[in-house]
Amino acid sequence: MSLVTGLGAVMMAVITACAPAHTTLGTEPFVGDFETGNFDQWAQCQNVVLPSVPCVKFHISNDRMQVESNLVRQGKYAGRFELHRGDVPFGLCCGARAEVSGEDYTRADEGDERWYQWSTRFQAGFPSDHGWTVLSQWHADQDGPPPLAIAAGPTNVADGRWGVVVSTWNSPGHPGKTYTPWSAPIVPDVWTDIKMHVKWSAYDDIGFVELWIGGVPQVFDAAPCVGQTRCTVRTLMPGGGGIYFKQGYYRDPEIVPNGVVFHDGFSMAPTEAGLAPL
Repeated sequence: MSLVTGLGAVMMAVITACAPAHTTLGTEPFVGDFETGNFDQWAQCQNVVLPSVPCVKFHISNDRMQVESNLVRQGKYAGRFELHRGDVPFGLCCGARAEVSGEDYTRADEGDERWYQWSTRFQAGFPSDHGWTVLSQWHADQDGPPPLAIAAGPTNVADGRWGVVVSTWNSPGHPGKTYTPWSAPIVPDVWTDIKMHVKWSAYDDIGFVELWIGGVPQVFDAAPCVGQTRCTVRTLMPGGGGIYFKQGYYRDPEIVPNGVVFHDGFSMAPTEAGLAPL
């Protein structure tokens, strides 16, 4: 063995030994419960004040997005999200927005199963009688309405109600049917605990959604899964890649009244046992 060959082998062994273990993003549990006292657990922060920045750079308090300690579901902190008419961040489509995004840390692709848990609270006076509102969304890699969302308002749910909205796609740019298989009245100033189990798939007979509210399994009461506790439905955009999770407040820019929603305790894991307790 030549000296050069020998040194190369030694260096390769050192590099291999020092290299970090490979972890596929999205396969490890993720917690975004604001217990750092800021938004640092999340990858991106988006609002009208700072259009879209890494959350580690968003430490300036403003009334659109705050980590606060007065109204919490668990721990010491919760996220408060507020929107006014026309709060559309510069360069971002297509509505008023105050959101955090988990990006690749909350990623899921074809065939993945994920569990999600968190709590949401609507402030009294929350406007839900006009347009569309999204409170939590699983955004596709391609643009367009999210394949799965927690939404409110008459466009996709109903006046004064919130629920699960499934926007099916035939391919990027070619939407299919939109379903609201479950909804409930908005009850202001009360924390609602939400848990979901999702199989991510672009195939109608593989993807599914299961839902628990306050620890109680829910029976879906509308198409495409009336009477079922497991709603079998397409949950990914065919040809559109995977999804990542966003939470906050996103709505029709023409809604006039100000609105406030709180989120707390979010966690995501490949198994139910991996979820952080509320």
